[in-house]
Amino acid sequence: MLWLYILLGILLVIFFILLIPVKLKASYNEDFRCILKIGFVKFSLYPPKLKKKKKKKKPKKAGEEQKSEDTKKESLIKEKGISWLFDLIKKIADLAVGALKDFFRHIIVKKLLLSISIAGSDAADTAVKYGYCCSAVYPAFGIIVGAVKCKKYGIDISPDFEEKAKSAVNMELEARIKILWLLALVIKHGIKGLKLLIDLKN
Repeated sequence: MLWLYILLGILLVIFFILLIPVKLKASYNEDFRCILKIGFVKFSLYPPKLKKKKKKKKPKKAGEEQKSEDTKKESLIKEKGISWLFDLIKKIADLAVGALKDFFRHIIVKKLLLSISIAGSDAADTAVKYGYCCSAVYPAFGIIVGAVKCKKYGIDISPDFEEKAKSAVNMELEARIKILWLLALVIKHGIKGLKLLIDLKN
């Protein structure tokens, strides 16, 4: 019976690990900051930590690399045909779109706040920039909010007609997804990607 308790214990540990949320916090106010948190462990994605400079290897001649790449592309297209290339691009696009849809479906956005102040060289320039910003940002924001589960979100775009005013952007984002869903997405779309690679090799 001891082995059964050990097995149940291992399964229980794996189950709790899969329930650990992966959190992303990002903010912008003159400087961009992005932190990834897995359980109690934090990783600073941006700004990145400074790394020691490594000695640069001597690059190969650009002409030689370009020739080898061109010959590979040409031979593959000649062998398979241009229709094969179009079909491959379609399959890759379908895979990417499907993976992104599943990924965003399982993301929970705790907070998404965006504030933009638009300023131009004069009142007319400010008005033009304000109109362009509204026509681009509002639809994009709506697509993002519609694609994920948002608990708290808001957007404010306003023109600043004051003299010597400068445009400013403030953004706050807090999102999370469970390791369970990430693993499920990797398995589901990883198998599809593997099949695509096998077809490509064959």
